[in-house]
Amino acid sequence: MRTNLYDLLDVDESASADEIRAAWKSAIADLDPTERRFRAFNDAAGVLLDAERRAAYDAELAAEREAAEPEVTPEPEPTGTPAPAPASAPATAAAADEPEGKPAAQSGTGPSTTALIAVGVVALLALALAVGVLLMPGATGDDTAKAVSERNTRAERAALSAEGAAEQMVAPVLSYNYKTMADDLERHRGYMTTTLADKQARAWPEITKEAESQQIVVEAKASATALTRVDPAGDRATVVVYVDQYVTKAGGKPFVLQMWATLSLKRASGSAERWQLEDLCTDASCG
Repeated sequence: MRTNLYDLLDVDESASADEIRAAWKSAIADLDPTERRFRAFNDAAGVLLDAERRAAYDAELAAEREAAEPEVTPEPEPTGTPAPAPASAPATAAAADEPEGKPAAQSGTGPSTTALIAVGVVALLALALAVGVLLMPGATGDDTAKAVSERNTRAERAALSAEGAAEQMVAPVLSYNYKTMADDLERHRGYMTTTLADKQARAWPEITKEAESQQIVVEAKASATALTRVDPAGDRATVVVYVDQYVTKAGGKPFVLQMWATLSLKRASGSAERWQLEDLCTDASCG
């Protein structure tokens, strides 16, 4: 039997979405986005945080368990006089069933590994770079209790601010319409660092060509957010966001792409609350 996704996240099968989301955030809090466990936890949450996929998974679990149950054959009714039981019988050890080994970890049937933007438009992913690991603040031998407390408070505030910024960024940065590509580019650039904005601008003509030829419209929404790293100064953060992209193309039925994206954010110069997108990768390209 496959690894149980509920067991992987250490939640009950009756757990609420909030409980699953909290368990997911806790599970990935100290992991590098390139680690195998990071992907496994994200894939598990991708299934269990989506109502339809969770229902389908629960049905699969029930079917597997039913198939694994041994058939019980009723014993025949005794005929004649049963033989008398012996006065005493030698003590023998009961044969114990072999315990089932711990199943190997699986990658899960989590969010689609399809590209972040619509099918056929791959140029945007060329902008995705490797996500750097940003370490959580920690104490050193020379730190006073007050210094540690102040740094942790600063990191907590930065974490909340970065999570909110990442969630708000998803729709304006990962959405576009073939009819308004020039305006969409300017909107994207407004959320990016100068370096990333320049790369986006260089790639945009090719993206526009593909979008217009296929009449692509993409509307992105963030369905869940989990912070993974904040640097000691509180000026950079790496945030994982589950993304739903509602896509329409000429001649095709609308469909939804589901995946997780890792956003690398940098606090805007001179601002306490404004963050800029410095880097981006998806489940298919991270690591």
